[in-house]
Amino acid sequence: MSGVVKRVAAGMGANAFAQALTIGIQLASLPIFLRYWDIARYGLWLMISAVPSYFSMADIGMITAAGNKMTMAHGRGDSAEANRVFQSALLFMLISCGALALITVPAVLTLPLQSLHGLDQRLALCALVLSVLLTLFGGLAEAIFRASGRYGLGTTLANLIRLAEWCGYIVGLVVLGSLSAVAIGGLCARLAGLAVLIRLSADGKSDIKWHFACAQWKEVRAMTKPAVFFMLFPLSNALSFQGMTLLAGYELGPILLVTFNTYRTLARIAVQVTGVFSLSLQPEFSLFFGKAGPEGVVTMYRRAALLGIILTASLSTCLYFTGPLLLKLWTHGKIGFDPPPMLLMLAYAAVAGAWYVPRMLLISTNEHSQVAFWSLTIAAASLVVAAALCRRWGLDGLVTAMLLSEIAIAGISVRLAEKVLFVPKLRMTADPT
Repeated sequence: MSGVVKRVAAGMGANAFAQALTIGIQLASLPIFLRYWDIARYGLWLMISAVPSYFSMADIGMITAAGNKMTMAHGRGDSAEANRVFQSALLFMLISCGALALITVPAVLTLPLQSLHGLDQRLALCALVLSVLLTLFGGLAEAIFRASGRYGLGTTLANLIRLAEWCGYIVGLVVLGSLSAVAIGGLCARLAGLAVLIRLSADGKSDIKWHFACAQWKEVRAMTKPAVFFMLFPLSNALSFQGMTLLAGYELGPILLVTFNTYRTLARIAVQVTGVFSLSLQPEFSLFFGKAGPEGVVTMYRRAALLGIILTASLSTCLYFTGPLLLKLWTHGKIGFDPPPMLLMLAYAAVAGAWYVPRMLLISTNEHSQVAFWSLTIAAASLVVAAALCRRWGLDGLVTAMLLSEIAIAGISVRLAEKVLFVPKLRMTADPT
């Protein structure tokens, strides 16, 4: 079990590094870019760089589904299946990403798009799209690290490549200063980093090979259902976050919207910490589920679920008592501490963090289709409930609706996780997807 603890600790460290890197890049980008560009040009860069994020869904969840299946196969010692799954996913990605690149790049360069003026902006968008598509292949390399018990290393390397890409942006900014130079600088760094990542993933510590000899379309079809259902999670998050933000602004006005967003950001610190812990469990759940079925993960799951509850409840409690000081320091005293809505928001955060481990068990075993469906359904329904309660009780009503939605999805997640743990043995002979 000590090996598991070490791998989980390494995964938590890698995920914490990823969050720290994200914050660091966000804090450093603004002053550096504004040193060389004016606000209008930096705003244009932000607009152009936001568009390619939609291409990150080009894999339709196939990478995550394949990574789960590869890890479960590795747990059973079935390297043939792991190779078949990986190479089938690789073939799918080459076709889908290649087709997108062949369609998008000529279209951006030649079509009369009103929002893009001049070759510089068009080249920048093309380079950013290609960078996003290359990132997906990096996800396949990370899946190899994860399947071979090196999740922490793979995640760290992927984030170092992200740092290198950002440094490529800065080099392009400083040397040439054009939009296209910045984007191409990042693309070159991403391409070099991907080459290193692929080489390290094929270092002989895994039996998974980068070719297509074992690729099968029936394997792609088998992974399509869990892959597509993975796409429901970002849609649910969009409704839960952007949807609630828009609703708060419409019903409460801009002043209370700022208070709402500030309280939610502070409260979700507990959720983010629990998320780092839960995400690190994903490869372990897949590995031991593949090795021994439900019996292989039941003890680990129960302990992790209890630890997750303790972690998120403890952090939420600490945030309630330190909230007045944190808000004073963070907002320079412009946003005060109001106990009732903050207590409700922290209760929402505690429940949200508590069901991360059950959800991760479902995700890591490709048994997430029902929880993905219910997440989307409850997120949509919560907006209706929030609108009704907000008109009656204001900010308290809005947060109450958020809390009720988290309680509902938490109950469903726990129930579905228990069903996976006590699945009949006959089912374990079938395909885990």
